[in-house]
Amino acid sequence: MTSPHPKNPRVLIIMLVSGILVLILTCVSIAISYFNTMQSVRLSIANQSMKAASTVADSLDVDAYQEFLRNPVKETPAYKRIEQQLNQAREQFGLLYLYTIQISEDRQSGRAMIVARPPNAQQNFDIGIPIVLSPEHVQMIYEGSSAYYSDIIRDPDYGVYMSAGAPLRDREGKIIGIIGVDTDVAIIEDIGNDVVRSSIPVFAIQGLFVVVLIFLILCMERWYQRAIKEAVGETEETYQDELRSVICSMRSIRHDFVNHMQVLYGLIECGYYPKARDYVQSLLKETKLLDLTVRFANPALMVLLHTKWEQAKSKQIVMQFEECSDPIDNIPSIDLIKILSNLIDNAIDAAELADGEKRVSIYFCCDEDHVIFRVENTGPEITPEQRARIFENGYTTKTEKKCGGRGTGLSIVDSVVHKYKGKIEVWSERGITRFTVRLPVK
Repeated sequence: MTSPHPKNPRVLIIMLVSGILVLILTCVSIAISYFNTMQSVRLSIANQSMKAASTVADSLDVDAYQEFLRNPVKETPAYKRIEQQLNQAREQFGLLYLYTIQISEDRQSGRAMIVARPPNAQQNFDIGIPIVLSPEHVQMIYEGSSAYYSDIIRDPDYGVYMSAGAPLRDREGKIIGIIGVDTDVAIIEDIGNDVVRSSIPVFAIQGLFVVVLIFLILCMERWYQRAIKEAVGETEETYQDELRSVICSMRSIRHDFVNHMQVLYGLIECGYYPKARDYVQSLLKETKLLDLTVRFANPALMVLLHTKWEQAKSKQIVMQFEECSDPIDNIPSIDLIKILSNLIDNAIDAAELADGEKRVSIYFCCDEDHVIFRVENTGPEITPEQRARIFENGYTTKTEKKCGGRGTGLSIVDSVVHKYKGKIEVWSERGITRFTVRLPVK
């Protein structure tokens, strides 16, 4: 009893690694999507903040602000004027804080002068409180005359925000300060969480795709193994049939050899030397005839035809065939065996039933486009009704006792011929049946 074909561990390892790689790529894709979304939102908020700072800097009453700088106290009309403008702008642009910055003479630090804050803010901002200001940002204001923005800042007192600033100029275009804005960016984290949540269905779909892909690969592997098993089984059955024929031929040869030796021994023992010589000459003639008929370039065909020749001889059937010098190596030997062994077996069975001459003729021909096999035999004709069904699997023109209930030979021939997109022609008249197979040369 044969054991079932074991699963190839390399296939399972490949599928497992493929699944892990797909999952890793999915996670990387989600991470990249998260990063890109966060970066896009951050840049969008930064641009809006810089635009808001530039707009406020352009619209601010610089005369009142310069008057405030000459007397920086909260009770002056100039302070209240600037504070009112900043509060209006803060509400208009939805900012967290909006304030003016006074840069030190060495341009290394800054102080917040007037701050517009949310109504619910608990911090009190005095005039001139120090603020953290990057020297690079100050350099951008004074040398590049452009706005700036910072990275996201997480502060326990002021929350999560992003700072931006734009130069504040007097009427002559001289920079007298910076308009600074703080924008609440806690929404970015909310957006990031939304991205992750929205990616969960994608992750689930891709995971399901991996499972389905692995299932399909397993199904394909099982189908492939089943197909290989069927092909191997069919090939093994063909070779076993031919091996049994070879064994039968060897038994027949051994039996004939023993008989010939007994006859020769008797003739020599009785002193009939001329008759013994004639008997040996007849055996040599038959051996030479056999040697001539098995000269084929294709070893598989040579063995097959030798076996079938012995089989026909044992049934008193004359088998004739032409020598074939072409090795026919463009068609696998197993397919050649399937075609010829089944056609010759059917021809021998039919010739055995012939009333007169019992003959099987085999013809080979190879040209640039086709390989042609022709098997002809004497015996019962095949009727038109039978010709319409002889290639059906299980159908046979023989009796149940004779065929053993198989009827698969011509079906196998037909499947091999169709595999090579060839043709089969059947002719049966006047006590002669001929099968012609044409296979295109690839």
